[in-house]
Amino acid sequence: TRRLKKTSMRLTIFHNQEPEALWNHSLKKLITPLSFKDLKAMGDVHIAVFNDGVVGLAVTHDNEIVFLKVRDITRRRGVGKYLIEETCHFVEEEGFEKTIINTARFPQEEIDGIIYFLEMQGFQKDEADNNIYEFSEE
Repeated sequence: TRRLKKTSMRLTIFHNQEPEALWNHSLKKLITPLSFKDLKAMGDVHIAVFNDGVVGLAVTHDNEIVFLKVRDITRRRGVGKYLIEETCHFVEEEGFEKTIINTARFPQEEIDGIIYFLEMQGFQKDEADNNIYEFSEE
């Protein structure tokens, strides 16, 4: 008898990949009113996929994360942590020493949460600008 091999689903980050057709529904939920074309115009797109659905994404322009979003339903499950780790690694591989993020880009009601999240991931507040957080592999 033939037994099916059990496969475990896993979170994967795709860098600068066109979305697969089955990702479109979950992607639209996450980025509306923006389109994927809008995201690409901002810079490099990093898509977090789990079970064939988009659960988070980030966009970098040079060494700055200019867009970061994780589905509410998947928050506090490691998606954002893994997405930020892989995005920072991508930025480092592009030749930049630091990854930065400007918290002023986020809605006011999310600022406290994003700052807490960034600090937990090892980002540090820039001494010259309270809105800028930096991460360095060092």
